Amino acid sequence: MSFSGITPKGWSVALALQVLWVYAQEPTVYQLSGMVLSATTGEPIPYASIRVGRTRRGTVANADGFYSLPVIRGDTLYFSALGYKRARFIISEYLNAYTGDTSEKFIYAVNYLVEDTIQLPTVRISAIRTPEELRTAILNIPLETQTQAVRDNVSPELIAYFLQNLPADPQERIKVAQQRYRDLYYERTLRPTYPILDPLAVYRLVRYLSEKAQLKREKIYDYWRDD
Repeated sequence: MSFSGITPKGWSVALALQVLWVYAQEPTVYQLSGMVLSATTGEPIPYASIRVGRTRRGTVANADGFYSLPVIRGDTLYFSALGYKRARFIISEYLNAYTGDTSEKFIYAVNYLVEDTIQLPTVRISAIRTPEELRTAILNIPLETQTQAVRDNVSPELIAYFLQNLPADPQERIKVAQQRYRDLYYERTLRPTYPILDPLAVYRLVRYLSEKAQLKREKIYDYWRDD
C-alpha cells in the first residue's frame, strides 16, 4: 500500500489506515481445546502428543486426555500416542464444517485414535541355575539367529514404521546434534598423537630416566619424587 503524494496533514490518517490494513492481514488465532479418545473403547488416551506440522509448536495431553493450544486456519495437527496410529487433523477443514460459535475465538474438538498392534515373535524362557549354564547357553546360540535379529532391528520397514508413528523427541535431537559436533571437533583438533614418533618427547623421556638412574646410584632413595 503506497501513500505517496499525501500532504503532511493526512499522514496521521494514512498511518492509521496502514496499521488497520496490516492488522487485517494477520491470521485469526483460535484457542483449540479438546479430548483425545480411543476409537475402540472411547476411553481417554493420557499424555498423547499433539504437534503442529512444519512448526515448533505443540503440546501434550494430560492424564485425562485433555489438551489445549493456539492454532490458525492454515495449521495441521498430528496426534500420536504409544499403541495408536498417528492421526492428522486439518484446522481449515474443521473450521469450514464447524457449527459452534467462533466469535470468541474458542473452538472445541474430540479426536479419536485407532489402536495399532505390533506382532512380536514368540519368546522362550529357560531356567539358568549357574553361571556355567549361562555361558554354555550363550555359546550355543546359533550365529544365524544373532545376525537375523540384527537384520530385523535395522530393516527399512521397521525403521520407517517407527519414524512415522513415534513422536519426535526434541531433547533427543539436541543430544544427537551435540554428539555430532563433539565428533567433528575431536576429528579436526583432538586426534590422538603418538609421542614415540616425536623426537622431542623421546629426548625428554631419555633425559628423565637418566636423571632417575643417577639419583639411584647416589643412594638418594626418594629418587622417584617429582620436583
